[in-house]
Amino acid sequence: MNEFYDRLDELYSSGDLPAVEAFLLEAIRDCGEGSLESAGLLNELAGFYRGVSRFDESESAFTRAMEIFSSNDMEHSTQHAAVMQNLAGLYRMRGETEKAIRLFLDSLERIKSAGATDSYEYISLLNNLALAYQEKGEFEHALEHATIAYEMIRTRDSSEHEIATSLNNLAAINLSLGRTEPAEIFINEAIEIYSAMETPDVHHAAAITTRAVIQSRGGNYYEALEGFINALELTRRFFGENIEFAACKRNISDIYEMLGDIPTAISEQADAVRIYERLLGKDHPSTKSSREKLERLGQMNGRRGLECSV
Repeated sequence: MNEFYDRLDELYSSGDLPAVEAFLLEAIRDCGEGSLESAGLLNELAGFYRGVSRFDESESAFTRAMEIFSSNDMEHSTQHAAVMQNLAGLYRMRGETEKAIRLFLDSLERIKSAGATDSYEYISLLNNLALAYQEKGEFEHALEHATIAYEMIRTRDSSEHEIATSLNNLAAINLSLGRTEPAEIFINEAIEIYSAMETPDVHHAAAITTRAVIQSRGGNYYEALEGFINALELTRRFFGENIEFAACKRNISDIYEMLGDIPTAISEQADAVRIYERLLGKDHPSTKSSREKLERLGQMNGRRGLECSV
């Protein structure tokens, strides 16, 4: 399997998303429908679909993987719990926060019943719960889970990716709590780790985005703009125009507005609306709020046009 994952990493790094999908689908066909190996591969495929914001296909693949584990009497295994928390992550990305938290907590109980509270799956679950609680606005609760995950990672022989991910989580939560100084310390360490990696990491963009938010709040708009643009390109490379890509476009629009470049802010915001509508539909809260922002920018631009003509 090491050869398989090495090849998968190569395809991700190349940015050839159709090749990633074809490689995973072929591997699933080759290992046989309903096999335990196919469940693991379906989890990988679902993760790919989630990354590129093909949410319905992702949900279907995650569900099928769990069905295979259940049919093999592995419903309370760490493998099943890992897929469950990946599905919960999908719900979180789709804005279904309460549904995600319920599934995360279900996965947590399964991991505890399996006696695997020292496992990578458990640490990952704590980090995911932290993200969900953050999005729900329960920042202290989020910080509690993220801190435990980070402390566990630091006492293990963890990968650089795991450490950097936990650092970014802590930075983002501290920022939400208005604690800029610790947020800067955590995010600078995370970015230092990502920058030293031999191959680009898919989560590097999230860390760059967190730092750009800090820079923006500090009034360093040009530095923030550079960061958001870098995050945008990294996201495009790994996942194309997904949800995170749309969020980057929205952030870039905000910066151009702060710099007084309303026409460019409108262009960037229009891109965000287009992507949200395609991925989430016209009635999703993210789509609606982005469209309202676009309309407000249009009104601002109209007023400026009138002022210039006087």
